[in-house]
Amino acid sequence: MLLWAAETLTLAFLLFGVWLRQRAKTQYLLFAGGFALNTIGCFLVMLRGQIPNFASIQVGNTVALLGFACWLSGLLKSSGKKIEGWVAIPALLWIAFMFVPPVRDSMAYRIVLYHTAAGLGYLMLASVLLSYKGKLSATRKILAGMLAFQALCGGLTGYVVIQHNMATGNVVPLTTITAVYGALFFVTVITLSAMLYIEETEKRLHLLATTDELTGVRNRRGLTEEFERLAKRSVVSGNSVALILFDIDHFKKINDRYGHQSGDIALTRFSRMAETIIAETGMFVRMGGEEFALLLETALPERAIMVAETIRLHLARTPLDDGKQTIPMTVSVGIATDNTGTPDLNTLMTIADRALYAAKKAGRNRTVFFNGENNVVIAANDRDEDPMDNNANRQVAALTRITAIANR
Repeated sequence: MLLWAAETLTLAFLLFGVWLRQRAKTQYLLFAGGFALNTIGCFLVMLRGQIPNFASIQVGNTVALLGFACWLSGLLKSSGKKIEGWVAIPALLWIAFMFVPPVRDSMAYRIVLYHTAAGLGYLMLASVLLSYKGKLSATRKILAGMLAFQALCGGLTGYVVIQHNMATGNVVPLTTITAVYGALFFVTVITLSAMLYIEETEKRLHLLATTDELTGVRNRRGLTEEFERLAKRSVVSGNSVALILFDIDHFKKINDRYGHQSGDIALTRFSRMAETIIAETGMFVRMGGEEFALLLETALPERAIMVAETIRLHLARTPLDDGKQTIPMTVSVGIATDNTGTPDLNTLMTIADRALYAAKKAGRNRTVFFNGENNVVIAANDRDEDPMDNNANRQVAALTRITAIANR
């Protein structure tokens, strides 16, 4: 127990030092608190016979088990989840049974109870690790498995204690056994935790590298990575990859008239609005300046047109209120889709950019779709245009009708 206490105390100090350097990462403080409580609990238990039994047994084990509450809270915090009261279940289980005289007065039952509560804590830690929303890494799975194995070892320990006590009337000494598997477990878990920390750090750095700092949406690098993933998937699914370019109309005038701060608010607001509309069906990207892109996989071109028109119309109908004045905003849109089965980002970017230029040339606040032969100006529902009575190619008149109906 002295060795275990020394190890946990060292980790508590190390994690506390990490938290001092990264105050925003409160999970490190929670992890440090968990190891500190575990250390204090171990010291209290070791002082049995030198301090009152209540302080050594009841309080000491309660404090040690409260460490699980801190560790669980740290894991929940690092996963972006809400910390709830159930994290204290292991400690509460111990406290509840301390009010049962047969358990409280028997060392064998106390050992079984502690290992049961600790085993439950380890299983809860494993469950939180596996409830991660993203793709589970091998390190995360192995760490969860080790925690579950530790819970199993605790259960076996309790079983051995009960069986030996029933046969001999004495509590079996398990100091060496528990010390060996406890030390091996400690080293393994710390190693795996360090590997998991490195993996999570790399993920955060990668996310920072692929995210636009101002708006919070992905940047060009994120677009490239997502396109490669969609291109591979589209080959299997047979769907098309659609690239939609957006350019906020007269953005320089917004900056000059209302100020750069209002311009930044406009960019951020447009990004959030677009992400809300597309939900998780595509990736919205800031290409730079006032130009954005939307990448999505679709079975029919109509869907890309509908999404683009929904975003365009919503922006045109909801002027920006920056707290000082109301700023009208519109956006021009160019759409390109790939039907070849071998999507190429540069090709789609060139086609969509030409369609975007055609939208601006057509008077801005328009959507233009390249149908494989021509740039087609989609009839604007907010202008009361007849789908058959603009410069749209009559071969895609059906598409423009669908778009007009969808946006009413």
